[in-house]
Amino acid sequence: MVETLYESAVEVGMICLEIAPAHVSEQDASPVLALYAEEIGLDLPAVLARRRSAITGDRRCLQRVT
Repeated sequence: MVETLYESAVEVGMICLEIAPAHVSEQDASPVLALYAEEIGLDLPAVLARRRSAITGDRRCLQRVT
């Protein structure tokens, strides 16, 4: 079950990277990712955490986010 949760988080993170590639700073990516977050029912910090996780491959990025 935990793996399923991480897989879905990585999937959202990969979509975030399509919207705002890794070379774009979080500050610059935030306005457009805020719209995506609203669309999928998450808050911006959760979406940014998923994007960071997709960039780094580090699951610790997902700790303490919804």
